[in-house]
Amino acid sequence: MMRVRMGIAGLLVLGLSACEMELPSSSVAPPPRSVTLSQSNVSVAGPSGFCVDPGSIRDTPEGGFVLLGNCGGLSGRSNPALKGKTAMLTLSVTAPMQDPEQFDTPSLEAFFRSEAGRRTLSRAGAARTVTVIESAPEAETLWLHARDSAPGALPGQGAEYWRALFLLDGRLVTATATPFAEAPMPEAQLRGVLSRFVAELKRRNRTMS
Repeated sequence: MMRVRMGIAGLLVLGLSACEMELPSSSVAPPPRSVTLSQSNVSVAGPSGFCVDPGSIRDTPEGGFVLLGNCGGLSGRSNPALKGKTAMLTLSVTAPMQDPEQFDTPSLEAFFRSEAGRRTLSRAGAARTVTVIESAPEAETLWLHARDSAPGALPGQGAEYWRALFLLDGRLVTATATPFAEAPMPEAQLRGVLSRFVAELKRRNRTMS
């Protein structure tokens, strides 16, 4: 537990704070379906129907960030049939960890259930705003279902989300699926979208995992 707090916690602050960045509005140009972050060489694409918001991309030596949304929505087209059936996806990737073996999913799960961990998850930096609803540590990935009552930085962002944390080439990757507040996607479907997102990320970056 102490190793998590002393080592990976700093990277978590950087990675998770990127997930709450205020992003510019998208243009009406057709959005790309994928992007490769040059600093980390991480290739990013979402499940079918999701495209990259070009204005969201951050790509620096310290880490990267990408937001993905419904392709039609990012192109400025409204489709009422998708109400409650889509979500926002975000990915953040950190700089290389000094000691990738610090990534231990059971310890990380315990950390996020602690006050310090919930403070790290909070959009407001306050543990009281976060409730960890469910968590599932696997050998290579930590799955986290949480609710944050603090205001979201992304327009229309819902309070609940599913998040996955895993490593690619010694870098901490955080993938998140967040529903829209006005028409939230059912929780089971949200988890399914995130699972497909993570599977696609690992497939595209297979040589790095």
